[in-house]
Amino acid sequence: MRKTSAFVTVALFVFAGILPASAQTAQFRQRFKDWSTYTFSNGPGKLCFAVTQPKDFLPKSLKRDDVYLYVSSWPGDGVTNELSVKIGYSFKKGSTPTATVGADVFQLFTDGDRAFVESVTQEARLIDAMRRGAKLVIKGLSAGGQQTTDVFSLSGITAALGHIKQICK
Repeated sequence: MRKTSAFVTVALFVFAGILPASAQTAQFRQRFKDWSTYTFSNGPGKLCFAVTQPKDFLPKSLKRDDVYLYVSSWPGDGVTNELSVKIGYSFKKGSTPTATVGADVFQLFTDGDRAFVESVTQEARLIDAMRRGAKLVIKGLSAGGQQTTDVFSLSGITAALGHIKQICK
């Protein structure tokens, strides 16, 4: 179960204020097509992540904050390629968003406005599917009951993941 590292992801992103558009505490490293890589150091720990935003989303009328899809690694904690999504609204409690790449569908668990993959095994399968796929679709349900769909390009993900592996040793 990845809930412990998911909590660390949330805590670091909230504490550090890591948002690519205003990433003053995270250092931009490189762009790979639709993905960008960043590093963040806080004392002895180092966080490296690849991030992208959706190319399309529905419904267009739903007001929400920016949406980001992250793949993060903490070498000091033995965490590699942890996927999370910041969806821009609070998920409905008890809802199960999905991440779909091609015919592969993965269930996520939620924590406020973020979603994560439940197990390391499923996460590895999802990352592998992302490397082979063209797009990833996240479907979720807002606290207000609105169904959403976010479509992320996977163009550049393989190079971005290779880069964070290289810089986050």
